[in-house]
Amino acid sequence: MIGFGDIEQAIKDLCDQQKSSGKWSWLATVRSYGGEFDEDLLNIVKRTPAIWVTTTGDGAPKKLAHNKYQYFIKVAVMVGSSSKRNEEARRHGAGTDIGSYEMLTEVWKLFIGNTLSKADIQGLTPLVLGRTKTIFNALVRDQSLSVLAQEFTTSFIITASDRDRDEQDEEVGEIRKIYTDYYYQPSEKTPEDEADASDVIHLKE
Repeated sequence: MIGFGDIEQAIKDLCDQQKSSGKWSWLATVRSYGGEFDEDLLNIVKRTPAIWVTTTGDGAPKKLAHNKYQYFIKVAVMVGSSSKRNEEARRHGAGTDIGSYEMLTEVWKLFIGNTLSKADIQGLTPLVLGRTKTIFNALVRDQSLSVLAQEFTTSFIITASDRDRDEQDEEVGEIRKIYTDYYYQPSEKTPEDEADASDVIHLKE
């Protein structure tokens, strides 16, 4: 069964593959997002060009059967670049420095419609492009920092085991009789009181 961690790791693995193949030779850091943006921004600058990945649920699952659900996922791929030149350079790039806009374009090309099957993920619907958000446009000491977050949505099917359901059905068994107690003044009675009358209803097979 697919999990959040599997999807997140698969995206990081594909980014690493791009780096090791030389297609993304500019990439310095790939990691899961763990609150780095709450740290000193200078530490983020030192890791750029960088990609951070985080995964979360996206709305309520859709029930398909008694033990089957379609589970919706939102993935955020964040790209970060920095430059000592100026604000424009951190977004557009300059010289050998890649900008956050170009990084975002590379992420689009790699992940739009991707099922992550090349990272050994099976059963995931193709990634659908979502919103792009600006996380940072900041000046940190003598460097400009730009971080953009690109959202993707996808889903997979969760199928629960029928074992527990089958065991429960076996324990309940077939209902043949229904026992009923009657209280003539129920407002004055409690379940511990003796019933005023009782009956047994026999069900036909």
